[in-house]
Amino acid sequence: MGDIALITSGKGGVGKTTVCFFTGVALAALGRKVLAIELDTGLRGLDIMAGISQQTVFHLGDVTEGRISADRAVVPCSFCPNLHILPAPFTPGSPIVPQKLFELCRAASRFYDYTLLDAPAGVGEGFRVGAYAADRAIIVTTPDIIAARDAGVVGQLLDDFPNIASRRLVINRVEPRDIAKSSVRDLDEVIDLAGAQLLGVVPMDHTVHLSATTGAPLPAKGLPARVFANIAARLEGAYIPLDVQ
Repeated sequence: MGDIALITSGKGGVGKTTVCFFTGVALAALGRKVLAIELDTGLRGLDIMAGISQQTVFHLGDVTEGRISADRAVVPCSFCPNLHILPAPFTPGSPIVPQKLFELCRAASRFYDYTLLDAPAGVGEGFRVGAYAADRAIIVTTPDIIAARDAGVVGQLLDDFPNIASRRLVINRVEPRDIAKSSVRDLDEVIDLAGAQLLGVVPMDHTVHLSATTGAPLPAKGLPARVFANIAARLEGAYIPLDVQ
């Protein structure tokens, strides 16, 4: 059975969907079969990142409501065939029944090594539905006190879900030169506020935004691609030292 990971954040705008997508790409590059499911109804974005917005016909609601089978609804990423995408419904507020998502994820885990649940920002129903279905969580934050504190709130709420066996932290959009000017002393303070074990530190880099918005892969030799490759390797159990400045 494959792993089911909730990708979540407290504060919106921290790059959670981007982290979810490129982590999926990196896992797929290791030969793993990956399914990314978007839970943010009405605000889909994974299809654009994967370069499949014109090929996407069905969505998560079609599957959970029994209108179409999951294998017909998922679409492979345009440049990473081992990564499959199941986008969110277009209609805002379309409810996702927790048990239906749970059953879908359990079925998917028989075919995929990783199922990544891209939760909406915040701690509303989408977060809770995803947490109910997952067995681990990856919390995404940026290196500022508001986002880090909100990430800590998410971590505390995950205590209500005994099925979440582990939680890890990704600090996104890090520019070391700006840390000293920010509301946190260093990344150690971000980790302490978030209350989760560090999985990776993603640098501030324009190529991440450019790749995400144009449906293209990250430059293979660039730092962001190496960082996501390391995140994927750590999820696989490899020991790769973390550089925390």
